Amino acid sequence: MNRTRLLLLALIASFGLNLFFIGGIAYRINRAVEFSGRPLPPNVSWMVRDLSKARRAELQPLMERSEEEIRSIRLEMFEAQRRLNELMTTQDYSAANLTQAFADLRLANLRYQEMSHQHSVAMLNELTAAERQMAVEFIDRRGPREGRDRRGFGGPPSDRMPPPNFLQ
Repeated sequence: MNRTRLLLLALIASFGLNLFFIGGIAYRINRAVEFSGRPLPPNVSWMVRDLSKARRAELQPLMERSEEEIRSIRLEMFEAQRRLNELMTTQDYSAANLTQAFADLRLANLRYQEMSHQHSVAMLNELTAAERQMAVEFIDRRGPREGRDRRGFGGPPSDRMPPPNFLQ
């Protein structure tokens, strides 16, 4: 095979790869609307994030009660995850123990989700229609959350209340 044919084959292969990747990018952009919903944050403080300081202060007792009630369930979930991690790396590896640890983690997670959803409903009951709309708009925003980089590090803006610390 001469050099011209080899160069032509390389050019055709390169063109095909470029079309493949451009098509993949276009496909993802077109489907991005279908997957625009973001998961709900882990506590109810996101619902009041965009409200005025005065309104957040009014809702603070409800947020504190929510934090107190969910703290033990959250700690239980973290403990189940820690136990699972230990079992995966132990010298006395046991598939039965690992299976049970996964089941325990699922149950803890379900209890946490149930409590979190109950608290979300309670908070939404206290919000006006306009405030609920603001909460939905917060969830729909794309890109990193305000005051945070893409990995979730950083703090909230200074004029906003910091998120509750569940591990105190």
